[in-house]
Amino acid sequence: MENNQKFIPGIYNWCDRWCERCPQTDRCRVYEREEDRKKNYPEKDWAEVVADNFAETLQMLQKMAEEMGLDLDSEEVKEETAAQMALEEAQEVIAENHPLHELSEKYWKKGKAWLDSPLLKEKVLQWKSMVELGVMDLDLAESNLRMADEAMEVINWYLFFIPVKIKRALHDQMDSFWDQYPDEERSDLGTAKIASIAIDRSIGAWGMLFKLFSEQEEVVEILAILEKMRRGLIEVFPNYPKFIRPGFDDQP
Repeated sequence: MENNQKFIPGIYNWCDRWCERCPQTDRCRVYEREEDRKKNYPEKDWAEVVADNFAETLQMLQKMAEEMGLDLDSEEVKEETAAQMALEEAQEVIAENHPLHELSEKYWKKGKAWLDSPLLKEKVLQWKSMVELGVMDLDLAESNLRMADEAMEVINWYLFFIPVKIKRALHDQMDSFWDQYPDEERSDLGTAKIASIAIDRSIGAWGMLFKLFSEQEEVVEILAILEKMRRGLIEVFPNYPKFIRPGFDDQP
């Protein structure tokens, strides 16, 4: 009981999945479970873990259905499931074609193209040459390299995270289920909030790169796309700042 009380319910639903930088890992049940798995079953790869979780989820679903007196194999349940799946697919298509999601897709493609280009390598060689010629201080070159490494780590972490979260938020916004909840607890607003946090951090990281690559117009274009997304989130989800992320936003 003492061990269970230390966990914050649902904290893992509204984080950025960057456990190495999270100050709340000691209060996250998912993190502790993953660490236990690594310790007890270090030989298991990602696919095996997913398969285990799938099996556990099916068992849990079956048990809950039995407790509720539901027959998952009945025709009525099958018809309801089919109808729900059709609705989910329709919502998925609408979310995918929303201008905000299309903007996020444009961002990751343009961002990845820049990151995959030889620009950083060329810049590092330029700094090395300038140090050797005595026109750049070694400490400055090392500082620039650390700045570039940090920026690219942040950018890479959120590059695909942002479009996934935006699509999820748009999808949940169409679900009338959340209409009965206050803004502080709505799933669409919570997902939009973490997407906004990822966008803000990405803007900061690209801004760091702009200081190092100020001659690159592509970086300015990428920053412009991120700013459009930031404003778009506020327009589509004006109340997302009201959402309270357990363990992150409810601290005194």
